[in-house]
Amino acid sequence: MRILHTSDWHLGQIWNGRSRKQESVAFLDWLLELLKSQSVDVLIVAGDIFDTGTPGPESQMLYYRFLQQVSSVCRATVIIAGNHDSPAFLDAPKILLRELNIYVIGIAGQAEDEIIVVNNSDQEPAMIIAAVPFLRDRDIRISETGESSEEKENQCIVGIRRHYEQVCAAAETIRRNINRTIPLVVTGHLFVAGGKTSERVRDIHVGTLGQLGNDIFPNEIDYLALGHLHIPQTVAHQTSRRYSGSPIPMSFDEAGQKKFVFHVDFDGRTPTVEPISVPVFSKIVRIEGDFEKICETLTDPELQNKLPETAVESDIFVEIICTGTQPEPDLIRKINDIVTEVNETIFAKKEKIIVIRIRYDRFATSTPLRTAAPEKLEDLNPVIIFERLLENVHKKDEKNISERKNELMLAYKEILDACYLHTEIDTEINNLNK
Repeated sequence: MRILHTSDWHLGQIWNGRSRKQESVAFLDWLLELLKSQSVDVLIVAGDIFDTGTPGPESQMLYYRFLQQVSSVCRATVIIAGNHDSPAFLDAPKILLRELNIYVIGIAGQAEDEIIVVNNSDQEPAMIIAAVPFLRDRDIRISETGESSEEKENQCIVGIRRHYEQVCAAAETIRRNINRTIPLVVTGHLFVAGGKTSERVRDIHVGTLGQLGNDIFPNEIDYLALGHLHIPQTVAHQTSRRYSGSPIPMSFDEAGQKKFVFHVDFDGRTPTVEPISVPVFSKIVRIEGDFEKICETLTDPELQNKLPETAVESDIFVEIICTGTQPEPDLIRKINDIVTEVNETIFAKKEKIIVIRIRYDRFATSTPLRTAAPEKLEDLNPVIIFERLLENVHKKDEKNISERKNELMLAYKEILDACYLHTEIDTEINNLNK
Protein backbone atom coordinates (compact mmCIF):
# COMPACT_ATOMS: atom_id res chain seq x y z
CA MET A 1 0.00 0.00 0.00
CA ARG A 2 1.12 3.51 -0.77
CA ILE A 3 0.15 6.60 1.22
CA LEU A 4 0.78 10.31 0.80
CA HIS A 5 1.07 12.45 3.93
CA THR A 6 0.30 16.18 3.96
CA SER A 7 -1.10 18.69 6.45
CA ASP A 8 -1.65 22.34 7.36
CA TRP A 9 -3.28 23.60 4.18
CA HIS A 10 -4.83 26.60 5.97
CA LEU A 11 -7.37 27.20 3.20
CA GLY A 12 -8.83 30.69 3.42
CA GLN A 13 -5.81 32.40 4.92
CA ILE A 14 -5.91 36.18 4.55
CA TRP A 15 -2.52 37.84 4.49
CA ASN A 16 -2.66 41.56 5.24
CA GLY A 17 -6.00 41.87 3.49
CA ARG A 18 -5.06 39.68 0.52
CA SER A 19 -6.55 36.26 -0.07
CA ARG A 20 -4.15 33.37 -0.69
CA LYS A 21 -6.73 31.52 -2.74
CA GLN A 22 -4.58 31.38 -5.90
CA GLU A 23 -1.76 29.60 -4.07
CA SER A 24 -4.19 27.12 -2.49
CA VAL A 25 -5.82 26.36 -5.85
CA ALA A 26 -2.40 25.80 -7.44
CA PHE A 27 -1.32 23.47 -4.65
CA LEU A 28 -4.52 21.38 -4.72
CA ASP A 29 -4.35 21.05 -8.52
CA TRP A 30 -0.70 19.97 -8.24
CA LEU A 31 -1.53 17.52 -5.45
CA LEU A 32 -4.32 15.91 -7.44
CA GLU A 33 -2.01 15.32 -10.41
CA LEU A 34 0.64 13.89 -8.08
CA LEU A 35 -1.84 11.44 -6.55
CA LYS A 36 -2.75 10.25 -10.04
CA SER A 37 0.80 9.93 -11.33
CA GLN A 38 2.07 8.15 -8.20
CA SER A 39 -0.92 5.77 -7.95
CA VAL A 40 -1.42 6.66 -4.29
CA ASP A 41 -3.80 4.39 -2.39
CA VAL A 42 -4.43 6.57 0.67
CA LEU A 43 -4.19 10.33 1.13
CA ILE A 44 -3.74 11.50 4.74
CA VAL A 45 -4.32 15.14 5.66
CA ALA A 46 -3.12 15.65 9.24
CA GLY A 47 -5.15 18.66 10.30
CA ASP A 48 -5.56 22.43 9.81
CA ILE A 49 -7.48 22.06 6.58
CA PHE A 50 -8.81 25.58 7.06
CA ASP A 51 -7.22 28.65 8.58
CA THR A 52 -10.28 29.33 10.72
CA GLY A 53 -13.12 27.36 12.30
CA THR A 54 -15.58 29.39 10.25
CA PRO A 55 -14.28 29.14 6.66
CA GLY A 56 -15.90 31.27 3.98
CA PRO A 57 -17.78 29.98 0.91
CA GLU A 58 -14.70 30.14 -1.36
CA SER A 59 -12.61 28.04 1.02
CA GLN A 60 -15.40 25.48 1.39
CA MET A 61 -15.78 25.29 -2.39
CA LEU A 62 -12.04 24.57 -2.78
CA TYR A 63 -12.24 21.84 -0.14
CA TYR A 64 -15.31 20.04 -1.48
CA ARG A 65 -14.19 20.39 -5.09
CA PHE A 66 -10.93 18.67 -4.20
CA LEU A 67 -12.69 15.89 -2.24
CA GLN A 68 -15.01 15.21 -5.16
CA GLN A 69 -11.99 14.89 -7.49
CA VAL A 70 -9.83 12.82 -5.14
CA SER A 71 -12.61 10.33 -4.48
CA SER A 72 -12.06 8.81 -7.93
CA VAL A 73 -8.27 8.76 -7.57
CA CYS A 74 -7.46 7.27 -4.14
CA ARG A 75 -8.73 4.13 -2.47
CA ALA A 76 -9.30 6.17 0.69
CA THR A 77 -8.79 9.71 1.96
CA VAL A 78 -8.34 10.33 5.70
CA ILE A 79 -8.79 13.83 7.13
CA ILE A 80 -8.42 14.88 10.75
CA ALA A 81 -9.20 18.19 12.45
CA GLY A 82 -6.36 20.46 13.55
CA ASN A 83 -6.40 23.21 16.14
CA HIS A 84 -7.49 25.78 13.51
CA ASP A 85 -10.43 23.64 12.36
CA SER A 86 -13.93 23.41 13.78
CA PRO A 87 -14.43 19.71 14.62
CA ALA A 88 -18.19 20.07 14.27
CA PHE A 89 -17.88 21.74 10.87
CA LEU A 90 -15.63 19.00 9.50
CA ASP A 91 -17.77 16.23 10.96
CA ALA A 92 -21.10 17.56 9.62
CA PRO A 93 -20.91 15.84 6.17
CA LYS A 94 -18.87 12.79 7.31
CA ILE A 95 -21.65 10.25 6.66
CA LEU A 96 -22.07 11.49 3.10
CA LEU A 97 -18.32 11.66 2.49
CA ARG A 98 -17.85 8.11 3.72
CA GLU A 99 -19.80 6.94 0.68
CA LEU A 100 -16.92 8.40 -1.36
CA ASN A 101 -14.34 6.56 0.80
CA ILE A 102 -13.42 9.82 2.49
CA TYR A 103 -13.05 9.43 6.25
CA VAL A 104 -13.25 12.58 8.35
CA ILE A 105 -12.49 12.61 12.08
CA GLY A 106 -13.21 16.01 13.57
CA ILE A 107 -14.32 15.32 17.13
CA ALA A 108 -12.27 12.84 19.14
CA GLY A 109 -14.41 9.93 20.32
CA GLN A 110 -14.11 6.33 21.38
CA ALA A 111 -10.99 4.53 20.19
CA GLU A 112 -12.97 2.25 17.85
CA ASP A 113 -14.52 5.28 16.12
CA GLU A 114 -11.09 6.46 14.96
CA ILE A 115 -10.01 3.14 13.38
CA ILE A 116 -10.18 2.77 9.60
CA VAL A 117 -9.36 -0.47 7.77
CA VAL A 118 -8.38 0.04 4.13
CA ASN A 119 -8.79 -2.85 1.70
CA ASN A 120 -6.62 -3.61 -1.31
CA SER A 121 -7.85 -4.28 -4.86
CA ASP A 122 -8.79 -7.82 -3.82
CA GLN A 123 -10.98 -6.39 -1.05
CA GLU A 124 -8.70 -7.80 1.62
CA PRO A 125 -7.57 -5.70 4.62
CA ALA A 126 -4.23 -4.10 3.70
CA MET A 127 -3.76 -1.22 6.16
CA ILE A 128 -5.10 0.03 9.48
CA ILE A 129 -5.26 3.76 10.12
CA ALA A 130 -5.84 5.23 13.57
CA ALA A 131 -7.08 8.72 12.72
CA VAL A 132 -6.50 10.75 15.88
CA PRO A 133 -7.48 14.43 15.51
CA PHE A 134 -6.29 17.44 17.51
CA LEU A 135 -7.11 16.55 21.11
CA ARG A 136 -8.80 19.36 22.98
CA ASP A 137 -8.87 19.62 26.73
CA ARG A 138 -12.50 18.46 26.92
CA ASP A 139 -11.69 15.36 24.83
CA ILE A 140 -9.12 13.91 27.19
CA ARG A 141 -9.96 14.87 30.77
CA ILE A 142 -12.65 16.07 33.16
CA SER A 143 -11.98 19.44 34.76
CA GLU A 144 -12.04 19.57 38.54
CA THR A 145 -12.67 22.57 40.78
CA GLY A 146 -9.59 24.04 42.37
CA GLU A 147 -7.06 22.53 39.96
CA SER A 148 -3.78 24.38 39.62
CA SER A 149 -2.32 25.15 36.19
CA GLU A 150 0.35 22.50 36.75
CA GLU A 151 -2.26 19.86 37.63
CA LYS A 152 -4.26 20.72 34.50
CA GLU A 153 -1.17 20.41 32.33
CA ASN A 154 -0.16 17.08 33.82
CA GLN A 155 -3.65 15.67 33.43
CA CYS A 156 -3.75 16.80 29.79
CA ILE A 157 -0.50 14.97 29.07
CA VAL A 158 -1.81 11.86 30.81
CA GLY A 159 -5.04 12.12 28.79
CA ILE A 160 -3.24 12.41 25.45
CA ARG A 161 -1.00 9.47 26.26
CA ARG A 162 -4.01 7.37 27.35
CA HIS A 163 -5.93 8.23 24.17
CA TYR A 164 -3.08 7.04 21.94
CA GLU A 165 -2.67 3.88 24.02
CA GLN A 166 -6.38 3.07 23.69
CA VAL A 167 -6.51 3.75 19.95
CA CYS A 168 -3.40 1.67 19.25
CA ALA A 169 -4.66 -1.16 21.46
CA ALA A 170 -7.94 -1.22 19.51
CA ALA A 171 -5.99 -1.25 16.22
CA GLU A 172 -3.76 -4.09 17.47
CA THR A 173 -6.84 -6.16 18.32
CA ILE A 174 -8.12 -5.72 14.78
CA ARG A 175 -4.71 -6.56 13.34
CA ARG A 176 -4.51 -9.80 15.35
CA ASN A 177 -7.99 -10.80 14.22
CA ILE A 178 -7.07 -10.18 10.59
CA ASN A 179 -4.04 -12.40 11.16
CA ARG A 180 -1.99 -10.80 8.38
CA THR A 181 1.09 -8.62 8.37
CA ILE A 182 -0.37 -5.20 7.61
CA PRO A 183 0.91 -1.75 8.67
CA LEU A 184 -0.60 0.51 11.32
CA VAL A 185 -0.56 4.21 10.42
CA VAL A 186 -1.47 6.72 13.14
CA THR A 187 -2.19 10.43 12.79
CA GLY A 188 -1.95 13.35 15.15
CA HIS A 189 -2.02 17.13 15.33
CA LEU A 190 0.09 18.31 18.24
CA PHE A 191 3.45 19.71 19.32
CA VAL A 192 6.13 17.16 20.22
CA ALA A 193 9.06 18.44 22.29
CA GLY A 194 12.09 19.38 20.22
CA GLY A 195 10.08 20.26 17.12
CA LYS A 196 11.19 23.18 14.94
CA THR A 197 8.53 25.89 14.79
CA SER A 198 7.77 28.94 12.68
CA GLU A 199 6.28 32.20 13.88
CA ARG A 200 2.87 31.34 12.39
CA VAL A 201 2.47 28.31 14.71
CA ARG A 202 0.78 29.08 17.98
CA ASP A 203 0.29 26.23 20.42
CA ILE A 204 -3.09 26.84 22.06
CA HIS A 205 -2.50 24.06 24.58
CA VAL A 206 -1.35 25.21 27.99
CA GLY A 207 2.17 25.33 29.39
CA THR A 208 4.07 22.08 29.27
CA LEU A 209 1.95 20.55 26.53
CA GLY A 210 4.67 21.90 24.25
CA GLN A 211 6.86 19.34 26.00
CA LEU A 212 4.97 16.22 24.90
CA GLY A 213 7.56 13.51 24.44
CA ASN A 214 7.90 11.04 21.60
CA ASP A 215 7.23 8.33 24.19
CA ILE A 216 3.49 9.15 24.25
CA PHE A 217 3.22 7.20 20.97
CA PRO A 218 3.09 3.39 21.37
CA ASN A 219 5.71 1.21 19.67
CA GLU A 220 3.07 -0.59 17.59
CA ILE A 221 2.92 2.38 15.21
CA ASP A 222 4.54 1.70 11.84
CA TYR A 223 4.19 5.25 10.48
CA LEU A 224 3.18 8.38 12.39
CA ALA A 225 1.68 11.17 10.23
CA LEU A 226 1.68 14.43 12.15
CA GLY A 227 0.49 17.97 11.51
CA HIS A 228 0.70 21.32 13.34
CA LEU A 229 4.35 22.31 12.81
CA HIS A 230 4.89 23.99 9.45
CA ILE A 231 8.49 22.89 8.98
CA PRO A 232 8.91 19.35 7.51
CA GLN A 233 10.82 17.23 10.03
CA THR A 234 11.21 13.89 11.73
CA VAL A 235 10.27 13.23 15.35
CA ALA A 236 13.24 12.28 17.55
CA HIS A 237 15.23 11.46 14.36
CA GLN A 238 12.88 8.56 13.53
CA THR A 239 12.22 8.48 9.79
CA SER A 240 8.87 6.74 10.29
CA ARG A 241 7.54 9.55 12.51
CA ARG A 242 7.16 12.84 10.69
CA TYR A 243 5.59 16.27 10.37
CA SER A 244 4.86 16.96 6.72
CA GLY A 245 4.79 20.73 7.27
CA SER A 246 2.63 23.25 5.41
CA PRO A 247 2.68 23.11 1.59
CA ILE A 248 2.88 26.90 1.20
CA PRO A 249 4.73 29.41 3.42
CA MET A 250 2.51 30.65 6.22
CA SER A 251 4.87 33.38 7.43
CA PHE A 252 7.96 35.24 6.27
CA ASP A 253 10.32 33.07 8.28
CA GLU A 254 9.17 30.24 5.99
CA ALA A 255 10.21 32.20 2.87
CA GLY A 256 12.73 30.17 0.89
CA GLN A 257 12.02 27.09 2.97
CA LYS A 258 11.61 23.86 0.98
CA LYS A 259 8.13 22.38 1.30
CA PHE A 260 7.31 18.68 0.98
CA VAL A 261 4.64 16.02 1.01
CA PHE A 262 5.72 12.52 2.03
CA HIS A 263 5.23 9.49 -0.15
CA VAL A 264 5.28 6.28 1.94
CA ASP A 265 5.50 2.72 0.58
CA PHE A 266 5.17 -0.34 2.82
CA ASP A 267 6.93 -3.66 2.57
CA GLY A 268 4.86 -5.56 5.10
CA ARG A 269 5.05 -3.24 8.10
CA THR A 270 8.28 -1.51 7.08
CA PRO A 271 7.81 1.97 5.57
CA THR A 272 10.02 3.58 2.96
CA VAL A 273 9.58 7.34 3.04
CA GLU A 274 10.30 9.60 0.06
CA PRO A 275 9.92 13.39 0.38
CA ILE A 276 8.39 15.00 -2.70
CA SER A 277 9.15 18.69 -3.16
CA VAL A 278 6.17 21.03 -3.52
CA PRO A 279 6.55 23.76 -6.18
CA VAL A 280 6.82 27.34 -4.91
CA PHE A 281 3.55 29.12 -5.66
CA SER A 282 4.26 32.52 -4.07
CA LYS A 283 6.86 35.27 -4.28
CA ILE A 284 7.78 35.92 -0.68
CA VAL A 285 10.96 37.78 0.25
CA ARG A 286 12.48 38.67 3.61
CA ILE A 287 14.98 41.54 3.22
CA GLU A 288 17.33 41.85 6.16
CA GLY A 289 20.15 44.33 6.67
CA ASP A 290 20.94 47.99 7.29
CA PHE A 291 19.15 50.73 5.38
CA GLU A 292 21.72 50.70 2.56
CA LYS A 293 21.34 46.96 2.06
CA ILE A 294 17.53 47.25 2.07
CA CYS A 295 17.62 49.97 -0.61
CA GLU A 296 20.03 47.95 -2.74
CA THR A 297 17.81 44.86 -2.65
CA LEU A 298 14.56 46.73 -3.33
CA THR A 299 16.01 48.51 -6.36
CA ASP A 300 17.71 45.44 -7.84
CA PRO A 301 16.27 44.96 -11.37
CA GLU A 302 17.04 41.25 -11.06
CA LEU A 303 14.82 40.82 -7.98
CA GLN A 304 11.96 39.50 -10.12
CA ASN A 305 14.24 37.04 -11.95
CA LYS A 306 15.52 35.58 -8.69
CA LEU A 307 12.02 34.48 -7.69
CA PRO A 308 10.36 31.15 -8.65
CA GLU A 309 8.83 30.81 -12.09
CA THR A 310 6.17 28.47 -10.67
CA ALA A 311 4.64 31.29 -8.60
CA VAL A 312 0.99 32.00 -9.41
CA GLU A 313 1.02 35.51 -7.89
CA SER A 314 2.75 38.20 -9.93
CA ASP A 315 3.18 40.53 -6.96
CA ILE A 316 6.17 40.22 -4.63
CA PHE A 317 5.38 40.17 -0.90
CA VAL A 318 8.15 41.62 1.24
CA GLU A 319 9.05 41.79 4.89
CA ILE A 320 11.84 44.17 5.86
CA ILE A 321 14.00 43.65 8.93
CA CYS A 322 16.24 46.62 9.65
CA THR A 323 19.36 45.59 11.55
CA GLY A 324 20.87 49.01 12.06
CA THR A 325 22.15 49.91 15.51
CA GLN A 326 19.98 53.06 15.54
CA PRO A 327 16.49 53.67 14.16
CA GLU A 328 16.59 55.12 10.64
CA PRO A 329 14.93 58.57 10.63
CA ASP A 330 11.65 58.61 8.70
CA LEU A 331 12.14 54.97 7.67
CA ILE A 332 8.57 54.30 6.58
CA ARG A 333 8.37 57.30 4.25
CA LYS A 334 11.76 56.52 2.72
CA ILE A 335 10.91 52.89 1.97
CA ASN A 336 7.47 53.88 0.74
CA ASP A 337 9.04 56.30 -1.77
CA ILE A 338 11.55 53.68 -2.95
CA VAL A 339 8.85 51.04 -3.43
CA THR A 340 6.60 53.47 -5.32
CA GLU A 341 9.44 54.40 -7.68
CA VAL A 342 10.45 50.77 -8.25
CA ASN A 343 6.86 49.74 -9.00
CA GLU A 344 6.45 52.57 -11.53
CA THR A 345 9.81 52.19 -13.30
CA ILE A 346 11.62 48.86 -12.94
CA PHE A 347 8.52 46.66 -12.94
CA ALA A 348 6.46 49.01 -15.12
CA LYS A 349 3.32 48.09 -13.17
CA LYS A 350 3.27 44.54 -14.56
CA GLU A 351 3.86 43.33 -11.07
CA LYS A 352 4.65 45.20 -7.91
CA ILE A 353 6.37 44.97 -4.58
CA ILE A 354 3.99 44.92 -1.64
CA VAL A 355 5.67 45.47 1.71
CA ILE A 356 3.66 43.60 4.31
CA ARG A 357 5.61 44.84 7.30
CA ILE A 358 8.80 46.48 8.56
CA ARG A 359 10.45 45.64 11.83
CA TYR A 360 13.65 46.48 13.62
CA ASP A 361 15.70 43.48 14.66
CA ARG A 362 17.13 45.27 17.68
CA PHE A 363 14.12 47.29 18.76
CA ALA A 364 11.44 44.57 18.43
CA THR A 365 8.95 46.85 16.70
CA SER A 366 6.71 45.93 13.79
CA THR A 367 5.08 48.49 11.49
CA PRO A 368 2.94 47.84 8.40
CA LEU A 369 3.55 50.12 5.42
CA ARG A 370 0.79 52.10 3.82
CA THR A 371 1.61 50.34 0.55
CA ALA A 372 0.05 47.20 2.04
CA ALA A 373 -3.71 46.73 1.83
CA PRO A 374 -5.44 47.74 5.09
CA GLU A 375 -6.88 45.00 7.21
CA LYS A 376 -10.64 44.62 7.29
CA LEU A 377 -12.48 43.28 10.30
CA GLU A 378 -14.49 40.86 8.17
CA ASP A 379 -11.27 39.30 6.85
CA LEU A 380 -9.96 38.45 10.31
CA ASN A 381 -11.04 35.21 11.93
CA PRO A 382 -12.47 35.41 15.47
CA VAL A 383 -9.43 33.72 17.04
CA ILE A 384 -7.07 36.42 15.76
CA ILE A 385 -9.42 39.17 16.99
CA PHE A 386 -9.61 37.60 20.45
CA GLU A 387 -5.83 37.15 20.56
CA ARG A 388 -5.30 40.83 19.78
CA LEU A 389 -7.82 41.77 22.45
CA LEU A 390 -5.79 39.76 24.96
CA GLU A 391 -2.63 41.56 23.86
CA ASN A 392 -4.29 44.91 24.57
CA VAL A 393 -5.52 43.74 27.97
CA HIS A 394 -2.05 42.32 28.65
CA LYS A 395 -0.60 45.85 28.63
CA LYS A 396 -2.90 46.81 31.52
CA ASP A 397 -2.72 43.59 33.53
CA GLU A 398 0.50 41.89 32.45
CA LYS A 399 0.82 39.41 35.32
CA ASN A 400 -2.66 37.88 35.25
CA ILE A 401 -2.97 37.73 31.46
CA SER A 402 0.52 36.21 31.00
CA GLU A 403 -0.42 33.37 33.35
CA ARG A 404 -3.83 32.74 31.78
CA LYS A 405 -3.42 33.60 28.08
CA ASN A 406 -3.16 30.01 26.78
CA GLU A 407 -6.03 28.89 28.99
CA LEU A 408 -8.23 31.78 27.80
CA MET A 409 -7.39 31.03 24.15
CA LEU A 410 -8.35 27.38 24.63
CA ALA A 411 -11.63 28.32 26.34
CA TYR A 412 -12.47 30.75 23.53
CA LYS A 413 -11.86 28.10 20.88
CA GLU A 414 -14.22 25.75 22.74
CA ILE A 415 -16.88 28.47 22.81
CA LEU A 416 -16.56 28.95 19.04
CA ASP A 417 -16.93 25.22 18.46
CA ALA A 418 -19.99 25.09 20.71
CA CYS A 419 -21.58 28.06 18.94
CA TYR A 420 -21.11 26.39 15.57
CA LEU A 421 -22.61 23.16 16.87
CA HIS A 422 -25.65 24.97 18.30
CA THR A 423 -26.14 26.78 14.99
CA GLU A 424 -26.22 23.42 13.19
CA ILE A 425 -28.74 22.06 15.69
CA ASP A 426 -30.99 25.14 15.34
CA THR A 427 -30.90 24.77 11.55
CA GLU A 428 -31.94 21.11 11.78
CA ILE A 429 -34.80 21.99 14.15
CA ASN A 430 -36.03 24.71 11.79
CA ASN A 431 -35.88 22.28 8.88
CA LEU A 432 -37.90 19.72 10.82
CA ASN A 433 -40.49 22.33 11.79
CA LYS A 434 -40.92 23.24 8.15
